[in-house]
Parts: sequence; C-alpha cells; structure tokens
Amino acid sequence: MSEAAARPESEAPRFQPAGLSEAEARRRLAERPHAEPDTHTRSTASIVRANVLTPFNAILVVLGAITLVFGDWRDALFLGIVVANSGIGIWQELKAKRTLDSLAALVAPHATVVRDGEPRRLGVEEVVAGDLVRVQAGDQIVADGTVLAAEGLSLDESILTGESRPVVRRAGDQVLSGSFAVEGAGAYEVTAVGPDSYAERVAGVAKEFRHPRSPLERNLNRLLYVLVGVMVPLGTLLIVALVKQDIGTRQAVETAVAGIVTLVPEGLILLASLTFAASAVRLARQGALAQQLNAIESLASVDVVCLDKTGTLTEAQPRVVATVPAPGVAEEALREALARYAAASPARNLTLEAIHAELERPAEEPAASVPFSSRRRWSGLELAGTRFVLGAPELLLTGSLHETAAAEQARGRRVIAIGTAGAPFPDDPHDGPPPVEPLGIAVLAEGIRSNARDTVEYLLAEGVEVKVLSGDAPETVGSIAADVGIPLRLEPKDGRQLPDEEPLLAELARQVTVIGRIDPEGKRRVVEALTGQGFYVAMVGDGVNDVPALKASRLAIAQGSGTQMATSVADVVLLSGDFGSVPRMVAQGRQILRNVQRVAKLFVTKAVFAAFLILSIGL
Repeated sequence: MSEAAARPESEAPRFQPAGLSEAEARRRLAERPHAEPDTHTRSTASIVRANVLTPFNAILVVLGAITLVFGDWRDALFLGIVVANSGIGIWQELKAKRTLDSLAALVAPHATVVRDGEPRRLGVEEVVAGDLVRVQAGDQIVADGTVLAAEGLSLDESILTGESRPVVRRAGDQVLSGSFAVEGAGAYEVTAVGPDSYAERVAGVAKEFRHPRSPLERNLNRLLYVLVGVMVPLGTLLIVALVKQDIGTRQAVETAVAGIVTLVPEGLILLASLTFAASAVRLARQGALAQQLNAIESLASVDVVCLDKTGTLTEAQPRVVATVPAPGVAEEALREALARYAAASPARNLTLEAIHAELERPAEEPAASVPFSSRRRWSGLELAGTRFVLGAPELLLTGSLHETAAAEQARGRRVIAIGTAGAPFPDDPHDGPPPVEPLGIAVLAEGIRSNARDTVEYLLAEGVEVKVLSGDAPETVGSIAADVGIPLRLEPKDGRQLPDEEPLLAELARQVTVIGRIDPEGKRRVVEALTGQGFYVAMVGDGVNDVPALKASRLAIAQGSGTQMATSVADVVLLSGDFGSVPRMVAQGRQILRNVQRVAKLFVTKAVFAAFLILSIGL
C-alpha cells in the first residue's frame, strides 16, 4: 500500500478543512495589486504590430516615400492602401478577440476552493493566498501551494520541467501552478498567486508555443515570398531601362513605382486573415471556440480523425443496466458491495458516479485506498475491515463469469468487476491487485449520440478516415464503432500489444481503425506514427488520457464538457460538447480554402501580367 494511499487525512500537516472565511478572502483579494486578467488571446499591441509591421506594408511605405520625395504627392495615394489594410485588419481581429475572450471565459480554468467550510467553484482570479483548494484528476493547479492531503495524487508537470511522466505528490510537498492532476485527488493551501506564482514567471515561455501553420498559410507565404523575390530584379530592370532612355527623374520614379506596386499582392494576406477571423466568430456563435484562428481552415486539410469513444460517439454519462453476481454470491450482496464502494470512493469517475446514482448509500471513511488509474485498470478500498477491489474483468475474473463479461463487452457494454481481497494492497499499485475473490460484475451501457452516425457518414464521404482510440476493451470499442458506421478493416487491436518498433507501429496505425485498452502514451504514439506518414491528423478528446495525443496532433479538438487540461491544449473547443458540429466546421474550412484559392489565382494572374509588362519594357 502506497504512503499516499495509507496516510490518514488527519495526519496531513496544518490541514484546515474550513479554509479561509469569505470576509478574510475578500480582504486579501482587495489588498492584492490589480492585474489585467489573462484572456488567453493575442494582446491589442500584438494585433496592431502584426497588421502594421508587415513586409508588404514596408515595401509600400518605402515606395510611397520615394514618390513623395521625387514625384507628385498625388501619385502616392496608394499609401491609403496601407492605412486601409492595417485599419481593417486591426478592427476585424479586435472584434474577433472580444468575441473569443468572452467565450474563452466558459472554458477558463476554475478552482474548487473551501471557504467557511463549504466548497465553491471560483475563477482563478478570485483565488487568494491561504485558500484551501481541492483538486482531482483533470483539474489544473491554479496557484503555487503546499499539499495538505493527498489520495494517490499524481501531477503532470511537463509544462514546467519537460518530464512527461506524472510525479506523485504527498502531504507536505510543493505544487506549482501550470501543472495538472492526472490521477487521484488532494487538497493544497495556496502560497503564491498572480505575479508571485511560478506560472506567472514562466507564462511568457509557456505561451510561446505556436501551433503549426495551416497548409493554406504555408502556401500563401511561399507565393508571397516568391513574388517579393521577383519584384527586386524586375524593379531594378525597369529603373535601368528608364534611365537609359533619358526620361526625367520625376517621370522615371512615377513609372517605376507604378510598375513595382502592381507586383505587391497587398490584399491577399489581409483577405486570408479576415476570412479566418470572420469564420472563427461565425463558428463561435454556433458553439465552437477556435483558440487558433487557422484551426478552421486546418480542418479542410484533415485526412484522419482520431477520437475517443466515450463522450464523442457515446453519451458521456453511462448507466447501470445489470448486475451479475458470481456463483454462490447473492445479488443483494453484490449490489451492497458496489453501493458501498461507489459511495466511499474519494475520487469518483463516471463509472462510479453511475453506480452511485443507481445504488445510493451513505458514504463511509475508507481505512486505505488505491486510486484508479487508466494504466493499472484497478482500484481498491478498505471499508470496515473488508478490502474491496474494483477493476477490469480480465484482471479479476475467471471461468463462466469471465465469459459473461466478455459477451457483454462484445455487445458494446462497459463491464466492471468487483471482489474482495484477503491480502493487503501492494506497496506499488503497478504490481497489480492482490488475489481477489470475485463478487460479480456491473454492466453499464452508453447510449450512442443521436448524430454520431450522420457525422461519421459525412466524414467518410469527404474522404476523411475515422479511427477510434479508447481505454475500453477492444470488443466494446469495436462494437460501438460498427454501430456508428466506422468500417473495421481489421479486427480491433489491443493497445497493450502495440509494437515497439516504429515501422511496425506506423503500418499498424495506418491499417487499423479501432484500438482498445490503449493508454495515454499509446494514443500519442499512434497519432505521431500517422503524422510521420504524411497524414494531417486531428484528435478529438475530452479526458486527461487524451491530452498527450491532443498535443501531438496537427489539430486538437476538445469537448467543452471535458477536463480543464484537455480544453486548455485544444485548438478548437466544442462548447456544446457536440461532435455533430464537426461537419459544419469541415464544410466551413473547405469553403474558406476554395474561396481563398480562387482569389489567390487572381492575384497571381495580376502579378504575372505585370511582371511580363515590366520585363518587356526593360528588354
């Protein structure tokens, strides 16, 4: 049994379950220096710089200055294009910024703070030093602090240290803002917030991450730099030709500037930026928050969509449809054990919430506990001298009950087994559960979302391949995938048996469409294997176990109802939590791509014609 699991909560140092009083918290908040809230979008100064300090504006300003010095000021009226382009771009992006800021508040990190003995949900800006904050898997650590109580608490501190492995934190340990809870639960006392916190000091580094540019943006940049490269020798050729004809300086300047300006596609980048911003605002009204303006257009280039099953294809909240006792065990005894376990669990997941909703019972205080982990696939509680173990059927069952569980999984049901253990829990939970005497299984069903089939059908018709990566049993995931219309070219694979060799993994990832029992690291490896083969991969997820794959994908899409960790790393957040909105986003992205490509052809045609004239005159 781990130290974190065995330590009684009362032994945690300086633990004050009542937290601060509301009056004291308000006083400390009032004394804190005022700081502008972090809106998680570009600053106004950044928007102004991006629209004013561009290579094309610089070229036009230089040409305009030359015209003003050597020619007629009326011939420099094209400088109005600089003002108009910059003004329209700034106005549009500020409008998009205001809309996105207001919507970002819906998915901004929150904290469960205890004040006057009562937990309450508060925004990060309302947390003060001395607050008692509770965390569970999926929550963000919003301020620096000291752990007062922990139940198998593990943190992902990769954004701070670069170490991808979760770090166990126990009572007395320090936690830093910017990390996330990936397993277990706990409580910590805030020691630093705002400018004093570690996250504030490293915020500049953390926000330097830039999502890869969309294919359209890369193509436009290549086109524009080619045109700028052509402009220099052609402009030089034109000036030399005019000088050799003994044309006056004023006329030569006017002619040369007029020719060179024609080569500058000053409106093309503006058009793309405006289109991205307008599309992001339009989709925001439909319930999709684009945290990267180029994310909508990226959907037009996606050819593989990897998604989790629960909460995407199926309803997030399961329900208990049956309880099957082991031979010799009364059904009432099984239901009693399930009810006690769900009520006493320190950190309930969706499965335990469903069992508790079906079998309500007053909570007991466990003498020891092993929190659930998607990697270990089991958990344990000691209640009134009885050690209960809850976990995957293949870990705990044999014989006829195991066959019953496998049959239910083949029907697309979620099955959880429970039993009692005579031996203590192991010191290292990764060693597996102790020997278990099975009590039975609980069968849970997930309803398929009403629009899941239509969404999958649309994606397949558009040439987008759909792959399901789930922690559930391969049989369960395969059954759900078949029900929504995802073709199974190969039998569903077990994520625990993924090959270590990269070439073999790449081949498997390309061919298979359903992988079950896959851990977070396995999801990331599959996404990276697909990306390495040239696929433009989008990942859709809502849980902590989806975050590594979300970060590895070219386009990360998170459910708005998902964990704070998932929504914070996503490029697009589905605020309504509706996977059915993805087809609208794909259609919007492809419309953007077609329209901008059509207009780009006009700019290219204009530039080529102008270059032909300049070259003809120069020769």
